[in-house]
Amino acid sequence: MKSLLRIIALIGCAASLSAAPSAAATPTATSAAQCRGTDRIIPKRIRFARGRTTAVIKETVRLCTMHEYYFRARAGQKIIAHLATGNRTSMTLFTESGETVFDGTKDFEGELPEGGQYSLQIGTDATAAYTLEITIR
Repeated sequence: MKSLLRIIALIGCAASLSAAPSAAATPTATSAAQCRGTDRIIPKRIRFARGRTTAVIKETVRLCTMHEYYFRARAGQKIIAHLATGNRTSMTLFTESGETVFDGTKDFEGELPEGGQYSLQIGTDATAAYTLEITIR
C-alpha cells in the first residue's frame, strides 16, 4: 500500500511539472527533469541512544534521491519532527499501513495514530544538507 501511495504521488508531481507551460524555465522543474523516473530511495534507520527520546541526524540528500528513515513507535506516542534545510527540501511521514501522518513540511508535532514501523522520507528538488531532529515520547 505504501509503495502504491508513493507511485501515485510521484506520478501526480510529474504530471503537474509537465502541465505547467513555463515549468522548463524554473530551476525546480529543470532539476526534476534531470532525474530519470522516480527518485532512488536510500533506506536508513533512526537509532535513539539508550535512555534518550531524541535523535539528531546530519546528512546531505542528493538530487534524484530520497532518504527514507525507519523507526518503531506505539499508538498515541507524541512525535516532534524538525527539519532544518533549504526551501526545496521537506519531509513526509507514513504509518506502517500507508497512512500519511504529515506531508511536505519541515516542522510537525502531534500524536502517532497507530503502533508499528513508521517511514519518514526526506525529499528534495536539489542537493541539500539537512539536520533532522526527531523526538518520540
